[in-house]
This record gives sequence, structure tokens and C-alpha cells, in this order.
Amino acid sequence: MHNSTAEADGNITGPCNGTSSPQPETSEFSMGVLVLLALLMVLLALVTVLGNVLVILAFIMDRNLRHRSNYFFLNLAISDFAVGAFCIPLYIPYALTGTWYFGRGLCKLWLAMDYLMCTASVFNIVLISYDRFLSVTKAVSYRVQRGIMSNPVVKMVAIWVFAFLLYCPAIFLWEHGKQHLMQRITWFLLDVLPGLWV
Repeated sequence: MHNSTAEADGNITGPCNGTSSPQPETSEFSMGVLVLLALLMVLLALVTVLGNVLVILAFIMDRNLRHRSNYFFLNLAISDFAVGAFCIPLYIPYALTGTWYFGRGLCKLWLAMDYLMCTASVFNIVLISYDRFLSVTKAVSYRVQRGIMSNPVVKMVAIWVFAFLLYCPAIFLWEHGKQHLMQRITWFLLDVLPGLWV
């Protein structure tokens, strides 16, 4: 989900810049369609929150689930829970109206949290895939791994640190220093670089 766009003149627009989305002020949709979209988005947020709460509670309540690989699923559930509890609800009014109503400070926080949580979620999926790959291809050595790098908590913290460092400094430092240079760097980090991964 890209929340900023680069225009031909080099300015970057989005919810935090006090500008509206590319949508016209009068919505293309009727009131009934807007209500339906709002209900579907709220339902999506609720399902995301409830599903991930169940995963977190299962991990807490059932000690049998606490193996190394399941810690990564817990980390994924935490990041996805935050998307459903914080990021999606704040995005719904903006998506429906094209206007950000919550102020500049909350906008920057939302933008940072959105990118942080979504990036952490993707990194968690990559880590889960790599962990499963190792457990299948190197089953014996995987089970007897010892040391700090076999500790799932270290890998979980590393995911959050890398996800934070990828986007958040650019989002929070957007308006400091040389304005034009920071906009170009941030545009590259937020729009161009993630597209190269795909």
C-alpha cells in the first residue's frame, strides 16, 4: 500500500502533506456504496484483530506451542494485529473521503506504523519460510542448533529493528535538513526500493 505519490514536478503528495488523494472531492461512489465499503473495511479490521488475538492467546495458553518455529508465528500475529488494530482503522476515513482528518502528528505516526508493521509482517513470512526450509533440508542439525543465532527472540527483535530502519527514519526526518533532497531520498525508499524487491 503506497501512501504517497511523486508528481511530475518532484513534489510528493499524500495524507501527511495536507493534500487529498488523487480522488476528486466529490466521491465517484454513491452513499450506499460508501457505506458498504466502510462496513467491509471495518469487517476486515475486525477479522484481522480477532484472528490474530486467537493466535496470540493460543501461544500464551498452550505451552506445547512454544517451539522455536512457533515464536515466528507469534511475531507475525503481533505485527498483523497492530495492522488491524491501528493502521486499517485510521486509513478507512482517508480511503473513503480522500482527506486526512487526524492531524499531521498522527499522520506521521500512522505512516511509520503502517510501513513498520507491514514490513515486519513480510520479514516474518520470509523468516518462517527460511526456518521451515532449514527444518526440512537440514533436519538433524536444525534440531541440535545452539547459540545466540538459534534463539528465536534474537531473530524476532532483528526483524523489528530492520523493519524500523528501512522506513521510519525517512518518515520522521522528512521535513528536516534539505527539503528537496529528503523528499527524493524518502520517495526512493518508500516507492522505488520496495518495488525492486518484487
